[in-house]
Amino acid sequence: MSGVSELVRCARAIVSGELREDYAFVVRDGAIAAGGDFLEVRDAARDLEARAFPADRLVVPGFINAHSHAYQILLRGWADDWPFAKWRSDALYHVVPRLTPEDVYWIFVAAFCEMLAAGITTVAEFFYLNAAGNEHAVAAIAAARETGIRLVLARAWMDAPYAPPEFRETVELATTRTRELIERYPDANVCVAPHSLHAASPEMVRAAAEFARELDCMLHVHVAEAAYEGEATLRHFGTTPVRLLDRLGALNERTVAIHAIYISEEERALIAERGARVVHNPVTNQYLGDGICDVAGLLAAGVPVGLGTDADVKPSLIDEMRAAALLQKLRQLDAGALDASAAFALGTTTGARALAIAAGDLLPGARADYVVLDASKIDPWARPLNELVYRGEDGWVQATFVDGRRRFIGEPSPLARTARDAAAAIAKRLLP
Repeated sequence: MSGVSELVRCARAIVSGELREDYAFVVRDGAIAAGGDFLEVRDAARDLEARAFPADRLVVPGFINAHSHAYQILLRGWADDWPFAKWRSDALYHVVPRLTPEDVYWIFVAAFCEMLAAGITTVAEFFYLNAAGNEHAVAAIAAARETGIRLVLARAWMDAPYAPPEFRETVELATTRTRELIERYPDANVCVAPHSLHAASPEMVRAAAEFARELDCMLHVHVAEAAYEGEATLRHFGTTPVRLLDRLGALNERTVAIHAIYISEEERALIAERGARVVHNPVTNQYLGDGICDVAGLLAAGVPVGLGTDADVKPSLIDEMRAAALLQKLRQLDAGALDASAAFALGTTTGARALAIAAGDLLPGARADYVVLDASKIDPWARPLNELVYRGEDGWVQATFVDGRRRFIGEPSPLARTARDAAAAIAKRLLP
């Protein structure tokens, strides 16, 4: 199917973090080919139909969800307020290993529809239900295709004895199956994801790093999420998680380090020196009591940082932006520690940089992913970007476009309603 081509005219839009009036961009085959003041770009689109959004709408780049575990929507609302070890053993390990491929499809459709309704146009899904082969992952890819969300499938590798058998593979199997997914599903942006330094052996992490180098794909890995991980790597390997990643050849420009909370100033500098990226998950970090990532310090060091919804307690990038800003202020006891513009960038421009994808802005070269917000909710005296970060709600989202195609239009679609019913039936069958 050929991509969308049209002229999009916005009475008000946020472009590279700045409010622009009468801004327009030209979409050709799903990508932005030109952008600027309407009078400057209209001649480049004489052959195209036009779409216009009036002043009571605010057009912003599609939000980038740089880390998600969509199947965990089944855990919310009942496995709350538990210590992490109990949450993992009695909720996560109780439910996820029992999911069939059909279960995965419907749960992911439900989660992806929620994300689109919240203005999320790209999701990096960290997927670890792989021991039986690729059938479950294929179901997740099918859900993304059906809903229209842009997918980055971070295909997990795990071999730790403590992990459920449904998650574990040998290095050889993980390598073969991941390569197969990359070859069969180029639209899924499949990349390698050794789960963590406690769930993947050093041999597996080394192999994953070599795989990423050979296939020139990204490498996602949970790192320094909780204090116990650092204690374990010091005990078993005599070093910290970040330095162990470096020792294993897995800290470089392809690395997407998820969390990176428990790191030193020297390790922060090392992440920057190696060209690695970080994904911050502020809502989940609060929910699970993990700690607070030094986002301001990482940004100051030049590290691209994105935002993720992780456990998907509520897959909302607006909530994540707000939480990121407020947590930095609290961490540093400084109201200027991370301002609204920087928080917004985490969910758009720098989030896209963290994933190495062409998205997150309304400029030429980016995919035509954008969100239309109800601007009537914004105080007339306020800066729209500040209002969105500190007061915004998912309910402000009126429409969501991916590759120029409208994927959400203000209310749940029949597919979204069917998926929610299916998820409810799955929960009834599997939850304790």
